[in-house]
Amino acid sequence: MVVVVYFFISYFIGCIMFGYIIGRLFGKIDIRKVGSGNVGARNIGRSLNKTAFVATFLGDASKGAAVILLGRMLGFSVEIQLVGFLFVLIGHIWPITLSFKGGKGISSFLGGIIAFEPTVTIVILVSFAITYPFFRSFTMSGLLSLCILPVYFIFIETFTYTSVGLIALSIITILFAHRTNIKERV
Repeated sequence: MVVVVYFFISYFIGCIMFGYIIGRLFGKIDIRKVGSGNVGARNIGRSLNKTAFVATFLGDASKGAAVILLGRMLGFSVEIQLVGFLFVLIGHIWPITLSFKGGKGISSFLGGIIAFEPTVTIVILVSFAITYPFFRSFTMSGLLSLCILPVYFIFIETFTYTSVGLIALSIITILFAHRTNIKERV
């Protein structure tokens, strides 16, 4: 029963839309009606300023990190933590609070995956640095950097195939949220 409550809490944490909140509080705008219409950090930064971008990014990243840390604090297995992490992403991308139209999940993913395994920071940065010169796109290079993570986790012996599969499923969820961007770039 506690695990089910953890999953519900994870989804509702994901539904806290920092881009929407920051847009309303500091810019007096509905970010869904400005720029790309996305409630994520990138659109809020373009529509308001760098401070709004950073605040939204950190707020959204904290959602993923909070769920992983909460799962650890409650003594849940790695797999349960990763399912909670997936629920945060689902909540961020399809929040009930904004009629199931949220962000794309990158910030929440980064916060959660770094809280889960901090060494991925190096993997993400190095793979981004390698791919960016070829694509000249933050979105495509960032997504490709995430796609490398399951391979990285396979080589860390402490993680099971189930946990690697859950990480891959989280990345697939983000790729699905970015499907329009991917089609435009390809």
